[in-house]
Order: sequence, then C-alpha cells, then structure tokens
Amino acid sequence: MADPNKINSQLNNLKDMDAADLVKILGDHKNSLIQVVLITVWLLIVMWMLNDHGANERLLRMQLTQGNEKIATIKDRDVAIQNLNSFKSSLPKRLNVSQLITLISDYAKACNVTINTLSPADKKDMGLYDAINITFSGESDNFKFMMLFLRKIERSSFPLKIYTWSAHVDDKEKVIFSMEISAVLIHI
Repeated sequence: MADPNKINSQLNNLKDMDAADLVKILGDHKNSLIQVVLITVWLLIVMWMLNDHGANERLLRMQLTQGNEKIATIKDRDVAIQNLNSFKSSLPKRLNVSQLITLISDYAKACNVTINTLSPADKKDMGLYDAINITFSGESDNFKFMMLFLRKIERSSFPLKIYTWSAHVDDKEKVIFSMEISAVLIHI
C-alpha cells in the first residue's frame, strides 16, 4: 500500500506536473485508485438504495394511513347503519286503515264498549308520515268502561291519539260518545 505522506507530497507537486507525470503517478498508485473508485461507486449505490428505501417507506406509510382512514370510515358507516336500524326499530309499528279499525274494535270488545257507527277513514299525506283520522260513535254501560277504552287507545303500542271526544249519559245510565282518533303512519 502506498504511503500517504508520499501521495500528499506528489499531489502538492501537481501544479508543476504535466500529463506524462500525472500518468506515471496514476500508474504507480493504480490499486489505490481502483479501491477509491470502487468505494465511491459502492457508497453511491448504498445512497441510492437508501434513498429508494426511504421513498418506498414513505409510500407504504401513506398507503397504511389511507387504509386506516378507510377502515375508520367503514367502522363509522357500520355504526351509523346500526344506529339507523336501532332508530327504525324504536319507531311505532306500522298500521294500515283496516288494521286500525280492527284494533279499535278489539279495544272496544275488551272494555265492554259498543261501536255503533264508523265513518270512512280520512288519510292525509303529510310528507314524512300519513295521518289517518277515523270518526266513530258508540256506547258503554258505564263511565268506568269508557275510561278503560280511552286509556287503552292512548297507551297503545301504535301511534294513536284521541283527537276529539264528547260524551253524555242517557236516561238508561249508558255513556253515549263520539270520538275521532288519529293515527300516524311514518314513511320508512
């Protein structure tokens, strides 16, 4: 191996050298020159590989972040769907006109109330829901049965509301009444 002091002194004399002297110096230190070139090339390759590795790492991190965002979005969507289904299940049960008439008749039978007349249902589209109004009249043997009937309607699992109610007691002590019931049919 070449002496570094000798190389240093020869490099200082480089100002005074011509091409022939330079070729002679390079020839003397051919092995050292090849080692320097190989080390330089090796360092350049390592730097290129590290740079390429860094770019790949940044790309993978970006893809990982995007994947995590997609997973979070999917989880949020699943929670929203679950909340929507829970909300829909908490809404009152749907009821059509014939079911409403049957329901009121069943409530009347259970409370010893007789329905004498029933007018056709009036159905109105209110946008998000339909409103059904049914007007009927009837009688009850006493006020207690009448109140049980009214409570049964108001506490129904269906969205029913007593819109109007009027009653009087006749000479036979029967409660004669007329009422209008509203039901709501939510569009789902």
